[in-house]
Amino acid sequence: MSVHELPSSEQIRPVSVLDVHDGEADHTMWICRFDADEPGGWGVHHHRQHQVVWVSEGLTTAVVGDRSWVLPPTRALFIPAWMPHDTHNRLPSLLHCLYVWPQACPLDWTTPTVFAIDGLLRELMLAMAGAGLHATVEEPAQALFFGLAERHPDPGVALPVPADHRARVVADHLLSTPSDPRSLEEWSLHLRASASTLRRAFVTGTGMTFTDWRTQVRLQASLPLLANRVPVAAVARRVGYESATGYVEAFRRHFGHTPAAHFRTHRVR
Repeated sequence: MSVHELPSSEQIRPVSVLDVHDGEADHTMWICRFDADEPGGWGVHHHRQHQVVWVSEGLTTAVVGDRSWVLPPTRALFIPAWMPHDTHNRLPSLLHCLYVWPQACPLDWTTPTVFAIDGLLRELMLAMAGAGLHATVEEPAQALFFGLAERHPDPGVALPVPADHRARVVADHLLSTPSDPRSLEEWSLHLRASASTLRRAFVTGTGMTFTDWRTQVRLQASLPLLANRVPVAAVARRVGYESATGYVEAFRRHFGHTPAAHFRTHRVR
């Protein structure tokens, strides 16, 4: 985001731009598919339609206002119309964005809402997308989609991100590379800001210490790996833990059970 390049130390939020799709008035609901090498990061924008963000492969981070959601293929995010947001994909990822006019949407969700993508909903989403980059969603598919989405709420874990542009650089990097072991002291040298300034920015902007916030990022990043049956020891290494024991203990403290138990409970059928 352009906020990274701001020379001032002030907490400045980027302006949201209205994104208008060609021919959008001709469709009630449609879905767009992006190539696997599309990184996203288009800048903060909004639509007159509700949007659903989902990846059929890979991982994407949806940023809505001052919060972010890391979304694997088993979760999608509903973003209400007019709400500023941006999306960042971890390559390679297959991003699908579904748009529906508010007057045609039976869901009463007024805030960003995560819902689970099970086997049937996944196949429906893929069928709606078709083979092209843009596809109109017909009424029978619309009704089935809304019925399934409403039955599969998943509150997920939303992470606030700091508004201070220097702390935001750290946060965005860790969202894409959670295994980076650098301390705030090391980041302070890179960003030419004191460690205490960055530390305060995380507490002020997220309500969490930097250490606690990074733990949440790592746990979120570990979920799609567990879903893909990556061994726990390998998951721990890939999200930045020096030992599987440390990862399992952090996971247990947050979720109340072990990674193995979480996988059994949340396996998509």
